[in-house]
Amino acid sequence: MSGLPAQTTVLIVGAGPTGLTLGISLRQQGVDCIIIDTLPAPLPWSRALGLHARTLEIFDALGVLDAVTARSLILKAVHVYGERGPLFSLDLTSLDAPHPHVLSCPQAEVELCLAARFTALGGMLIRGCELLDFRQSAAGVQARVRWAEAEHQLGAALMVGCDGASSRVRQILGISFDGVRYADHFLLADVDIDWPLARDATHGFLLAEGALIALPMPQGWRLVINQGAHDDLQPMPDLTPFRRRLALCLGEAPPLGEARWLSRFSIHRRLAGRYRSNRVLLAGDACHIQSPLGAQGMNTGIGDAFNLGWKLALYLRGIGGGALLDSYEQERRPVARQMLTAVDVLSRSSFTRTAPLRGVRDTVLRMVGNRPGFSSRLLRRASQLDIHYSGSPLVGASASMVTQRRPAGPAPGARVPDALLSPVGEGPPVRLHGCLREARFQLLIQLPPHPDHATVLTLYALATRLPEDFDGLLGVQVIAAGEWPAELQDLTRSAFILWQDSQGAFQARFGEGGHLWLVRPDGHLAYRAPLADADHLLMWLNAALRRRSNASAASIGSQ
Repeated sequence: MSGLPAQTTVLIVGAGPTGLTLGISLRQQGVDCIIIDTLPAPLPWSRALGLHARTLEIFDALGVLDAVTARSLILKAVHVYGERGPLFSLDLTSLDAPHPHVLSCPQAEVELCLAARFTALGGMLIRGCELLDFRQSAAGVQARVRWAEAEHQLGAALMVGCDGASSRVRQILGISFDGVRYADHFLLADVDIDWPLARDATHGFLLAEGALIALPMPQGWRLVINQGAHDDLQPMPDLTPFRRRLALCLGEAPPLGEARWLSRFSIHRRLAGRYRSNRVLLAGDACHIQSPLGAQGMNTGIGDAFNLGWKLALYLRGIGGGALLDSYEQERRPVARQMLTAVDVLSRSSFTRTAPLRGVRDTVLRMVGNRPGFSSRLLRRASQLDIHYSGSPLVGASASMVTQRRPAGPAPGARVPDALLSPVGEGPPVRLHGCLREARFQLLIQLPPHPDHATVLTLYALATRLPEDFDGLLGVQVIAAGEWPAELQDLTRSAFILWQDSQGAFQARFGEGGHLWLVRPDGHLAYRAPLADADHLLMWLNAALRRRSNASAASIGSQ
């Protein structure tokens, strides 16, 4: 690199999974951005491991899923054992999702794949670059950084702090990071083990003396144990505590290879007081940290970035103003709060040493294991497929839909389910999610089995109106119930993408009849209406995607 640019559109601080995901999302939408990171090179340690089903959908949209999968181990189950044997098992393959499993992939490998994709898209990643401070003005953000043994000024329209739990960006903004630290300490070891436990599942042993979590990795296993105040907290840990805990769990400790990584750590549960201060936003661990149980932290940070990327891109095009940026915190902070609560319950129950609490925990786990419906809901929540933004100002429905009781199909704010569709004409079936990868809104027009005259008129009116009013911001896809109607053959020459629900998969997930489904760039439903309420959808689109004169300080607000 010949020198540090003086200006960019979005400055991202932190080259972890959150910052890199945000960078890819912005580059896919043509937004100029720079990622800086204090470290001169990526950390070599594995760190976070698990990638859930919703994150795999995001990676598919970002164009990195194949690269990440090639470096991963597929996990299909979770097994939990107590002092008297098995307590609970969870079949990950039972998920109704395109990727019904968890990928075990060391964070270092995830970052490698994301960084390669970001730079391939023209993004600039600058390592060994430390953020010293910054100031905001009506014109943007001016950051002072240290790079190549010199101080530089780097200007941007917006800045996002993805710089981890000790976020320098958050500290400069003076945003609180409230929470607690757990009393227990934890030891982690990445090591080879010669034992019969299945390598396509994670295993948890919950004993009176403490817990042992065993997670398969593409190379070897990760072991995590908890230690109380009475345990030997030597500053330089070795494998002795792991051998003791393994012997308690299995009767005798299996042979262990030399540890590739040994670490002692404490667990915090913390949440940032806010996610935005005018032109500067926070994402990932800069906003929330939690226990590693359940593998929620990295996945939640990636979800933050995927939610934020399209909003920044629209704002920079003069759409939405400060209210659009405000929606990021309104949608994602409740997700983090719920995640922190769930992981806190999981961690405290897993690591408790109190006999009555252990008894209650074991009883609950056995009960959950015997109730498939409850296990299914638990699995969907852990996989982050059930995240929704129902209270967001960016989602809605026509009045006729609001008055219906439990209408079929996804609710506004929910993740749009997947379904197989057949192209009109030649070609194999494709997945709906594959049709939504483009980083813009997509309107799905679901036709009734036998379109009447009013339906035909509505379709042709939309074919004329939508490209004129929302060129470049909105894609339109029409889905016929079965074979493509002969009376709509002229639409095959329109800009619309046409599909046939030949197998009834779309109808099974979205219901029957004619409907309008507006999907956001992040795959969540923005708006739903009957096909007869097309005028209501147009009004909603005009309000949501109306261009403003510019993305000025006046429109950004002062949050």
